[in-house]
Amino acid sequence: MEKFNLSEIKELSRRQYHDIWQRYNAGEPLEEEEKIIAELMAEHEEFYDDWNSTDFDYEYSPEKDEVNPFLHLMIDTVVMNQILANDPPQTRFTYNKLTARGYSHLEAIHEIAAVVVEEIWNILHEKRPFDEKKYVSKLKKLK
Repeated sequence: MEKFNLSEIKELSRRQYHDIWQRYNAGEPLEEEEKIIAELMAEHEEFYDDWNSTDFDYEYSPEKDEVNPFLHLMIDTVVMNQILANDPPQTRFTYNKLTARGYSHLEAIHEIAAVVVEEIWNILHEKRPFDEKKYVSKLKKLK
């Protein structure tokens, strides 16, 4: 049995993001999921240096107030996939409500992403399964 190596998985994931970013900028064709990721990457100008970097094992430090752009992108992608799949429907409804109230596309995604992160945190710390009703209830509270 192979040993699970988080460092190798992280590097592979970052290589894949780097590859998507390079292909997007070169105008090469992308698969559907890659298009979603590339468009989100393009909207995050503050992370362009990270998308272009080949330092795939760099450790982002919360103690130094560094945001991990790859983790950030993963959460944004979860939200976009929920919106596009309309699953749960409240995610798309909440996105439409927020953008109708003046939030930009990315601001609305980030508002919803904050709820996703909170739910993930609670699942991990309370050692409980995902509770869609709770998640939907938190989405409904976004203004």
